[in-house]
Amino acid sequence: MAPVHLSAIGYACGAPLPLRDLAEPMPVDLTLPEYGLATYRRSDEPGWRLAVAAAQRSLSAAPHQPDLLVYVTETDQDPADGVARIADALGLPTVAHVSVGGHGCGNLGPALRLASDALAAGRCDRVLLVLADRADQRPRVMTSGLSVFSDGSACCLVSREPVGAGPRFTVDAVVTRSRVRPGTADWDMLHLAELAAECAEGIAEETGRRPAAFDHVLFANYRIVSQRFFASALRGPQDRLLVGPVAELGHCFSADLLITLDQYADRITPGGHVLASAIGPHSWSAIAIGCP
Repeated sequence: MAPVHLSAIGYACGAPLPLRDLAEPMPVDLTLPEYGLATYRRSDEPGWRLAVAAAQRSLSAAPHQPDLLVYVTETDQDPADGVARIADALGLPTVAHVSVGGHGCGNLGPALRLASDALAAGRCDRVLLVLADRADQRPRVMTSGLSVFSDGSACCLVSREPVGAGPRFTVDAVVTRSRVRPGTADWDMLHLAELAAECAEGIAEETGRRPAAFDHVLFANYRIVSQRFFASALRGPQDRLLVGPVAELGHCFSADLLITLDQYADRITPGGHVLASAIGPHSWSAIAIGCP
């Protein structure tokens, strides 16, 4: 894929609540200090309203309106209604819009690839990518024990040329591997490790850079011990693990990676490279990100 630019990151999350007060069974005790989790975020607003709040922050930092709106969600029960409401609330009723999903918490990788392909086709110049999910009536503790779900949204502008205020990045490559192995449950760690190894090879082929050569490796806000396991599966150095605001935010579905990139942009030196992983129940996306 041709590199694209990522800028104008905005996000909106629910109110913080103590994890220790969450009355749900846990496969492992996520309140233990070594896991790094402390609070989760809860919102009574529908997901599309969280999306609007994040997108308004992105648009306020962008000099031009987008010409494509991509709404990424796994939990909106009526995404067709949600994306139309988002476009209307943002004052973009005539802008082309589409809703996508299917990779759970790993939606960012395929969504970035979709935005990149739309730009490469020449049909648009700026894509507003907004990711929003909330637990609603679902259990907040992940069945895998990886983390606790939070309600939140993140948004960014993906473009052929650098635009917008705030931290700017390039997306140099996205490699996704998705496969269901018969007899394995969601979030089977060994299966995901196999997909990680395949993504590592794919990234090396597309960028000429193996995971060990990246300055940082980045994951969603899973418990820290799990992030270390994933870093090893990807063959990336654990001492370059860029741990996001796990204690502050919990796991905001597919929004985590954008939030961490924005909040910790000052830790990435100009010319640096980040290998981010967007992981779903049966998929792994490796995203090569540069800091101009």
